[in-house]
Formats: sequence, C-alpha cells, structure tokens
Amino acid sequence: MSQEILQQIREQLLELDLDATVAAARQIVDQGDKKLAKSAVESLTQGLEIVGERFQSGEWFLNELVYAGEISREVLDLLSPLLETGDESTQDAIVVGTVAHDLHDLGKNIFGSFARSAGFRVIDLGVDIPVEQFVDAAREYQPIAVGLSCMLTPAAQGIESVVLAIREQEFSVPVRVIAGGAAVTQELVTSVGADAFAPDAVTGLNQIRAWGEQR
Repeated sequence: MSQEILQQIREQLLELDLDATVAAARQIVDQGDKKLAKSAVESLTQGLEIVGERFQSGEWFLNELVYAGEISREVLDLLSPLLETGDESTQDAIVVGTVAHDLHDLGKNIFGSFARSAGFRVIDLGVDIPVEQFVDAAREYQPIAVGLSCMLTPAAQGIESVVLAIREQEFSVPVRVIAGGAAVTQELVTSVGADAFAPDAVTGLNQIRAWGEQR
C-alpha cells in the first residue's frame, strides 16, 4: 500500500493531476506516517527531476513547469506537519528574492517550490528587496547561495549592487550569488561578477546542488 501511494504521487504529478496527487498525499497525512511522508517527498523530487528533463528537452513548456511547481507546493504544504524536524539548521539554506524596484515573483516561486521539494531550506525574502536585506539574510543564514530574480531590465542594476555587497562580507563558508529572470543574461551575470546564471529553475537548482556538494 505504501509503495502504491508513493508511485501515485510521482505518476500523478507527471500527469499534472493536482487532485489525484494531493489525494495520495492526504492518505499519508491521515495515517500520520512520518517515515512515509519523507519517502513521499523523495518521490515528489523524483517526479520533479523528470519534469525538469522534459522542460529542458522542449517536451514541456513553461506552463507545465509552473503547474508542476504548484502541485509540489500544495503537496509539501499538506505534508509539512509530518516533516517538521525542529532543527532547520541541519538543512542547507538558499536565500531568494526579487531585486529592488521589481515586483514580479513567478520565477522565484517556481524555483522555491523545486528547491523545497529537493530538501533545501528556502528563505524567501519576497519582492522589491533592497540590497541591505539580501546582505542581512546572507549573514544570518550563511546560505549555499543567494538567488536573485529580476524580470525588469531597469531593475537589473540591482543585481550588481547585491553582488558587490555580498563580496564585501566575510562568511565562514562560501556564499555564492546566482541570478535569473527575463532581464538576466549570461553576459550580465558575467559582467557583474555573479557566480552563475539560472536560465530556468531546474538549471539553477542543479547548480546550487553542485555547490552544496563542494561545501
């Protein structure tokens, strides 16, 4: 029965069936099975990896990616009472936010859903975030990376401001800066000295995973 539930979560996610995926997760909640809840997150992650492969190959498009992220968010919200560890410090952290003068959050939210499903602690600062708030969060959480989202070209100069401010800090472990969004290009990322460009949520998450393994 347990394996059937896990298989259903993975397969119904790939069918983009919100109701069926949530129904499978609800069975776990009704049972109060913490071990099974953890396994369900692993199944969800496996499904999202396939979603990412389909997106990067061109088989799926942005709307499928967005919806898969929404399904995973709902499942994680439902399972969260069974996943509480009481010690978030044991999770690798990622700080994310949309730079100052930009109120868009779609890309940031998609990435956040994928990263949480992969087991990262995501500190989402929100939108229109000033440089100082990114720096304060980096100091407090010592994240693997600070992820900057920017959809508006006039706001893109904020990426360089954050990069420079982060570089001025001293951390006990490396804190990288990764940027993505419609206004961000590889050329921009290189010119401002950020560590990586995230053309999409999947690529960004894979890069941060690699950095995490180097810590």
